[in-house]
Amino acid sequence: MSELLLAMARRRLLLASAAAFLVHFALPLARADQLKLEALVQEGDLILDEAATLAPSDEQLAQEEQQLVASEKSLRDEVQALNQGITQFNAAMAEHNRGVQALQTRCASPAANKVLEDACGAGAAQLREQENLLEDERAELRMRQEELTARVGKQDAWGRDYGKRKGVQDSHDRLNQRDSEEWLGRAKQFLASKDFEALLAQAGSPAPCSADQVSEIATLSTRPALERAQACLKAVKAGSR
Repeated sequence: MSELLLAMARRRLLLASAAAFLVHFALPLARADQLKLEALVQEGDLILDEAATLAPSDEQLAQEEQQLVASEKSLRDEVQALNQGITQFNAAMAEHNRGVQALQTRCASPAANKVLEDACGAGAAQLREQENLLEDERAELRMRQEELTARVGKQDAWGRDYGKRKGVQDSHDRLNQRDSEEWLGRAKQFLASKDFEALLAQAGSPAPCSADQVSEIATLSTRPALERAQACLKAVKAGSR
């Protein structure tokens, strides 16, 4: 932001110097109009320079916001999938416990015959195998949960950092927008003045100051209107030297 801050400081110094000069020195009217034109052109250039300096960061933050939103959605989907996996695991564990209890009830007494004994042994072996699988699944779910929790923490930190940087950028954008609107108001007044009409004739009525070009300024948003007005002022400045 050093270039932006430098441009802002230069413009404010220019405004202060121009105001002091016009207040403390009596000048011929034509010369005063020329100085007003030059001051508007210089200030307009600085405002546009600020906007150009801000633009890359605005674009970068806009892209980062899209990445942040996409990342948050992906994490929400993963959290939802993990929760579903945990729910399914809990249901499978409950079913396993019911099977254990049923086997214990069925095989609590000494086996009355070889068939029942074999069945109880096979059932116990199956339940042990199922328990091992469930324990593996529990460990996997726990590992996924820990890894996802860490990523959510990083996502939250990213979001906070983005929010701070976006807030700073927005404050610069609002200041540039406010300065642009204030400049545009003064430029419109000057363009509609008799003083500018004389400068326009002296400059040979350049194309950027045609009636159509100037009248459309009122219909444009701030940035294009500023650029249109600045183009006219610069053309008159160049032609009235």
